[in-house]
Amino acid sequence: MFRRVYVLLSLFLLWGNSFGQAPDATVIIHQNMLNAFLDAVGPVSGTKDFDILSVRGKYTWTLSNARIELLPEHARFLADANIKAGPVSYSSPAVGNVEVRYDPRENRIKIRVEHAVFEVYTKIFGRKIHIANIDAAEFYHPRFEFAGPRLVDTSVRVKLPDDREKIL
Repeated sequence: MFRRVYVLLSLFLLWGNSFGQAPDATVIIHQNMLNAFLDAVGPVSGTKDFDILSVRGKYTWTLSNARIELLPEHARFLADANIKAGPVSYSSPAVGNVEVRYDPRENRIKIRVEHAVFEVYTKIFGRKIHIANIDAAEFYHPRFEFAGPRLVDTSVRVKLPDDREKIL
């Protein structure tokens, strides 16, 4: 079953929510919109040399199928990490946190991947040898910014029936 997840960011104007009133403005961001951006970015990859116990080699990793899940209390980043380290190839999930915050000074909603670590290892004589931990957030730079709910204009001109204008 396709599950729709919405994050409802109820953001109040400066004179906002007093005495239990409904918010003056609400912004809804759907995870499908964020994931469409991630799809457009495509796979992200990196390569580095390693030297462990006098064994030298190169490892390559590729993140694909990156997505953001918006949950009721938080957001998380998920991607499939495909790694080749020396003679070893494997897949591992990259799971991390996503920061979603509203900056009232700039009137911007900011979303960014904070932390998404996966391990790179190889095998030497059948034994798993750790090479590195890769934080996808260091390489995966899509940051999203959206206009916030605060109105651009602080007043509105309304034409009255007698052709006068009133500023609200």
